[in-house]
Amino acid sequence: MRYLAIVLMLFTSFKIDKNKLLEEYSIDQIYSKVELDSGTLNEDGEEIDFIFTEDQIKAGRYEVSITDGPGDLYEIKGTDYFIKFIGYYGYAGHGEEGLLIINSYGTGKFTKYED
Repeated sequence: MRYLAIVLMLFTSFKIDKNKLLEEYSIDQIYSKVELDSGTLNEDGEEIDFIFTEDQIKAGRYEVSITDGPGDLYEIKGTDYFIKFIGYYGYAGHGEEGLLIINSYGTGKFTKYED
């Protein structure tokens, strides 16, 4: 009986730890939003307000909130940076909190905090 209690305690501990696992998403590319002068036209002759250019973020760990951006991009709230993930991320809505880890190569991952 004592053995069964120990096994159940270990199983419960494992189950709790498993629930604390966070989702990680690899970053494909980082972009900056660049505001353009009024009257700037795209190749179709339509007026545009901004473009996205490839960029890098200094290596480090950052607590951030991301939101849906245009197309496959996700905005890092409070910045002009946008990220694109390798593979499918899904709906971020108005904000999902997480840890952005950028390595010395300018790539990295976003680890979404548990809801």
